[in-house]
Amino acid sequence: MIQITNSMIYNNINTELNSESTNIYNLQDQISSGLQINYPQDNPAGMVNVLTYKNSTALVTQYNSNVTIANSIGSLASSTISNAMTVVNQAYTLATEMANGTNTAPNNQAAAQQVGQIINELIQYADTSYNGQNIFTGTEINAPLAYTSTSATYNATGALTPVPYKVYTYAGTDTNQSYQITQNETIAPSLTADSIFGSDPSTISSSTAPSGLLSILSLFQSELQNNVFQQNSSTIIQGIQSGLDKMTAAQATIGSVVQRLNEQQTSYQTVLSNLSQLLNQTQDINVAQAMTNLTQAQTSYQATLEASSNITSLTPMLLQYLK
Repeated sequence: MIQITNSMIYNNINTELNSESTNIYNLQDQISSGLQINYPQDNPAGMVNVLTYKNSTALVTQYNSNVTIANSIGSLASSTISNAMTVVNQAYTLATEMANGTNTAPNNQAAAQQVGQIINELIQYADTSYNGQNIFTGTEINAPLAYTSTSATYNATGALTPVPYKVYTYAGTDTNQSYQITQNETIAPSLTADSIFGSDPSTISSSTAPSGLLSILSLFQSELQNNVFQQNSSTIIQGIQSGLDKMTAAQATIGSVVQRLNEQQTSYQTVLSNLSQLLNQTQDINVAQAMTNLTQAQTSYQATLEASSNITSLTPMLLQYLK
């Protein structure tokens, strides 16, 4: 026959009260935090899933942030090139008109002033920045200017005197700034200014016509000022057209990048939504159900406490009787 002692009865009572007290504490903790898993011991397998979801969310959020920044830069680059092309088309129209018409010196000077305004606008476009960082200077994002200018002369075939003009040289790096948008993919949302507007060496020969758009426009302006444009109009018009072709190609390249970024951003939004749903399903509590469970646990604890009190007061008589 098993002998029942005071110690055994008290230990059983304490064990039951501790268990119910712990249950009440856990329910109160869950209601306070809104989470059903606050510590690994609450649900070891569930905690592993929670950590996995959180790590995945952090990684995808970082990639999505990179995509957002790159998309903003790409969209800005695209709109900037579009605006620049509108200005260059004006220059092309002006060059065609001045080449085919009978122009007086005042007409040439007025046209030269207009070309000067176009050059200034294009320089501003080349210096476009996003959050204070130049988007057309490659990895040299803090470069104040995309171009430097130096004085040069051009001596067209058959010209009596060389024409002075400014030659514009790209001042950034040849490497595009890029962003990592997936574990294995980086993307450049913009292009360097020289791949959009062209560039010429600062030491260009006087016998060589410039190829960069800004240099060509500067030569166009100077020839108008010196009333010799019609002698070299074909070179200028062809140069402006080549510049437009270059800008069109750049616009297409950036457009495809923006499309890729839009697709990736949509994908990440779906992934983040799914991860959030999985995380909520794993760790969030049903507050109403938890409140009901807490009330029941508190009632059970109180009942156990009262019963324990009665048992402990009767224990000496019970033990004496059992003897």
